Amino acid sequence: MVSVLIDTDKCTACGTCIDACPSNVLAFDESDETKIAMVTAEENCSGCGACAIKCVEQAITVTGYDLLKVEPPPDYPPEQGRYLRGNDYSPVAVVAILDTDDSKIPTELADLVTTAVEAGAAIAGTLQTENLGIEKVVANIVANPNIRFMVVCWREAHGHSPAEALRCLVENGVANDKRRTIIGATAPTPYLANISLASIERFRKQLMVVNIIKDDDPAFGMLPENVKKAVHACIQEKPTKFESYNLYDPGAWPEPPICEKISIRLAEPWRPDLTSNEADIIEKMRLAGEELGRKRSKTVFGRTETNDNVLLEYLGLKKKSDAEKKEDEKNNERKER
Repeated sequence: MVSVLIDTDKCTACGTCIDACPSNVLAFDESDETKIAMVTAEENCSGCGACAIKCVEQAITVTGYDLLKVEPPPDYPPEQGRYLRGNDYSPVAVVAILDTDDSKIPTELADLVTTAVEAGAAIAGTLQTENLGIEKVVANIVANPNIRFMVVCWREAHGHSPAEALRCLVENGVANDKRRTIIGATAPTPYLANISLASIERFRKQLMVVNIIKDDDPAFGMLPENVKKAVHACIQEKPTKFESYNLYDPGAWPEPPICEKISIRLAEPWRPDLTSNEADIIEKMRLAGEELGRKRSKTVFGRTETNDNVLLEYLGLKKKSDAEKKEDEKNNERKER
């Protein structure tokens, strides 16, 4: 029988374990002033370990479960990219941040990806952007429930900041807007408009990010031996210390895989949402541009207009005189006849 134990001395009542649990096993203890987490429905526990691996204070222990492993669907991984496929039953994926152009990928970075797969990772590859790149990562991870950890390594790509965006995604999720902005990300375009919310939420619950990129020690996340240590800790059956993490293989996520390819639902997700007034102004500018592409002047019902006047009228910056309005009315009447 699965048993969930909470060290009440360590619990800070943050609620992370409650949010992480897919089976509603945990809840806040309302009878206690501190409202720490408590086990309320242990019989529902599948032993997925989500509560334990998400607990920052390492206050939760799950025992008595059978290690669940599942076969990924035939279409796994659904998205193509710069990655190597390893052991499908491994609980860890490795993402190396790409901070150069595609044509200038360092040999050391390519070797690091190979090292990760040889160490036991399910999949390992590079990540370059904070939008489409992350969308592809999400799609490939949720298609394999065995993957419960993501080791982020190499060094941050300042400008796109995909490593920070990944961490913010798992910790905060996305905003309720058409671009699905990653909450808290400082990257220029952290938008996940082309993948379903179901995949995003599954990614957040299924996965824990193991970040080995250090600002105070840039070389740490670039060393193959540190990537090996992180991967090895994730695949152990018993909790294993790595840096500030307490890692072990909790088994597969207890829900079916989500195997979907991303689809371009928003062609330019970086464009801001427009008010109806702003959209109207842009449409007027578009029409004015079309007019300016024609002759320098034109005759409208017998009246010659310059494109300068047309532009100003379309933008609402110039109004026709009363005489011009009357002339237009007469011309319209003639046209109707």
